[in-house]
Amino acid sequence: MGEFPLYRAAFSGLLAMLASIGIARFGYSPLVPALVAAHWFSASAAFWLGALNLLGYLIGAAAMRSWRGVIDTKPAVVTLMALTALAVLASALNLGVAYAGIWRLLTGITGGMLMVLMGAAVVGRAPEKSRGKVGGITFAGMGTGIMLSGLVIPRILPYGLPVTWSLLGGACVVATLFVAAIMPPAVIPARAKTPRAAVNLPVLLIIIAYGLVAVGFVPHILFWASYIALFLHRGIAAGAEFSALLGLAAMLGPPILGRIADRFGFVITLAAAYFAMSAATLCPILFGPGPLQLAISSIGVGTVGLGVVVLTSGALAGLLPAERLASTWGLATLSYSTLQALSAAGFSTLFHATGNFSLLYTIAASASFSAAVLVTAAARYAAAARSAG
Repeated sequence: MGEFPLYRAAFSGLLAMLASIGIARFGYSPLVPALVAAHWFSASAAFWLGALNLLGYLIGAAAMRSWRGVIDTKPAVVTLMALTALAVLASALNLGVAYAGIWRLLTGITGGMLMVLMGAAVVGRAPEKSRGKVGGITFAGMGTGIMLSGLVIPRILPYGLPVTWSLLGGACVVATLFVAAIMPPAVIPARAKTPRAAVNLPVLLIIIAYGLVAVGFVPHILFWASYIALFLHRGIAAGAEFSALLGLAAMLGPPILGRIADRFGFVITLAAAYFAMSAATLCPILFGPGPLQLAISSIGVGTVGLGVVVLTSGALAGLLPAERLASTWGLATLSYSTLQALSAAGFSTLFHATGNFSLLYTIAASASFSAAVLVTAAARYAAAARSAG
């Protein structure tokens, strides 16, 4: 990475992911039961606001994918984090669904932009031998934010939703100030237009699988706390606690799966992780929603749901020349965010029509299983290509 200080950059990435994804995006889920109970929004409106955030993520990822100019990363990251903090603080005012929708959309946009930007500015600039470690630190910020939201929200909700939103926004402000102080400067050069390359089938399969696993993750993003708190009648605190467990697993997943992939290979680890995620999603449906089954589902889906970011980027890095990695990672992120936004809208509509949580999680498990099959096929095609070469 040359003069670019590796761990200051990685910690800056962790804080950016914590604020924009962990708190602003995933921290919304354990708040939904309280928002509904306080009559801020109806249940269907609250879930649609969650889907709107995912639409913003798609917009942000697409914007970064299409941007070809020079990016001065530190001012860009600090500005996007500041906008995230503003959106969370503004959510403390109960001014209706349309008002809330503006801020949920904005947090989605900034989150999508930061995801692509931090991948290029931090992980993409790390030496190959340190890429898994740096990626694990950076993307662990998402799970850290989920865990902190799940632990803190039940303890501050008694003070009211405006105070809760304000404290979450304050945490985003603190993270922004830290990044402004410690993030080393770096510039991402302008991206020149290149001739269209031939389709690499293993890469294509991995990108499609990455999108499918987004479908598999959506019900835990949007409904997990509400499923436990409302449908299973365990209460808001229980919903938030299992969300915190999901966040703890999501925090530990990237570094753990990165180390496993360093030993066994990124593609094979990715396939195994997708199979595990499918099984964990179905566990409460097949064996009953007891505490053990809910914990297994939280841990399994949390570990893989965000750990796949490190595994997918590492798998693509092993299949592509360095000059094509950033562009292809942007395409993979766009695939993920597109299917995530579409499935969020679809799941929200399906839940509104049926009220059937089991159906949602069965569909999600099927998507993760399909992703595992595709990555297994990608591993075989890649091995065959190496043998032929």
